Amino acid sequence: MKKNEPYPQMPVKETFFYGRLISGKSLGDVIYIKARRKYCFRLLLVFESGDVKMVQRAASSNKQLARLERDTALMEIAKGSFIPFSYTVKEFYDFWFYHHMIGQKRITYNTYNAYRNIIENYLLPAIGHKMLNTLQRKDLVNALSAIPYQKVQRTAIGVVTGSLCYARKHNYISRDIYTGISSEVKQPCLKKKVDTRQQVYTVEQAAHLLYLCKQQEPMIYLPMLLAVTAGLRISEITGLRYSDIDFLGRKLFVERQLGKDLYMEVAQESRPVLCSELPLKTQNSKRTVVLADFVLDEILLERQRYEKRKASDPEFLDLGYICCHENGQCHNRSFYIKPYNRLMEQSGISRLPWRKFRNTYATILAQYQVNTKTISKCLGHSSPEFTSRVYVAFQKQETYDISKIIEDYVLTHHLLPKKQGSVEQRPYQLPDALAYRNYFYD
Repeated sequence: MKKNEPYPQMPVKETFFYGRLISGKSLGDVIYIKARRKYCFRLLLVFESGDVKMVQRAASSNKQLARLERDTALMEIAKGSFIPFSYTVKEFYDFWFYHHMIGQKRITYNTYNAYRNIIENYLLPAIGHKMLNTLQRKDLVNALSAIPYQKVQRTAIGVVTGSLCYARKHNYISRDIYTGISSEVKQPCLKKKVDTRQQVYTVEQAAHLLYLCKQQEPMIYLPMLLAVTAGLRISEITGLRYSDIDFLGRKLFVERQLGKDLYMEVAQESRPVLCSELPLKTQNSKRTVVLADFVLDEILLERQRYEKRKASDPEFLDLGYICCHENGQCHNRSFYIKPYNRLMEQSGISRLPWRKFRNTYATILAQYQVNTKTISKCLGHSSPEFTSRVYVAFQKQETYDISKIIEDYVLTHHLLPKKQGSVEQRPYQLPDALAYRNYFYD
């Protein structure tokens, strides 16, 4: 897909849009079809969409066995395991990916590219020609084991599991052949698996980075502060508006994310905004996060700068984004990379990917005795089990606030080594009440 080109509209069979099978009944007794030399039975099926369709199934050459097969089909309808239509794996993925994931779920641009790569380059060449309802577990294992890249393989397992779960719910397949399949897939490399949960910044390192960032790379200071003290994803940070902040209640509402839009027509040259507001990653991603006072101070200071730029620049884009360009235009999701790399070179700390700030947030909460269920809600995860497995390195029992931890630490510790010729190293000075007064009365 070319830049700014709408996603392709893949043609699929009409029957995909009928939805789940609701009910069905037999249309009379079995009938003998001379051309097939078999008895057949007919069923009248009612679908979730409201469509009512008649299907005919060839059964046995024996009348009594044909009746038995008809009765078996009626029992399957009642149990939700009857397969009314047959599709190839390719036909299914054309529908699931282009019409369900893109058309209904409205996945992001990056997810689109990742899923398309997996489906077109790994799944379809291996199993695309097979009939969906005849797929075996070994077919999936072999296709996934052939993927040579560990990260791609992990994503592919998620694609297969999620898509076939959808297929099972909508009567495209009759059996669960996908649950727990990751344990049977051969890993693409023999290297010892690293526990990525341990790859986090400590409280001391996080505070040091925040201090240094404010001095050396102020453009990404507030985004980093929100990542460390609120656990926000970079796409959630870029999509955050001033209207999402409850200053009196000290709360932040995660309502949206920014990303490349698959759904707009070819962009016009005059279009000022290159990213679009997209639905959040999951339903649980919509959440409320408590903020420390010093984080609110920084947001107010940024709002003061925002209003000054707005007043002085007639071409300023008043879009309300907290983290944005000098002209008000929203950031793309890679805006932090260069300044973050420069910061890490100066810090003397081993560089971790930016996304590890979320792991850091979760792990610090756990170290300071926040229960896993609370951490899961703060991160916008679907389950505490996922949070524990993927994000948290340590667990204890009670509750604490990471924002207060960071605030106390940066106020009481000297974080940078003394420079030659300096008399005294000053700790990080947080904004005081003057920030509020300046904002309202300046």
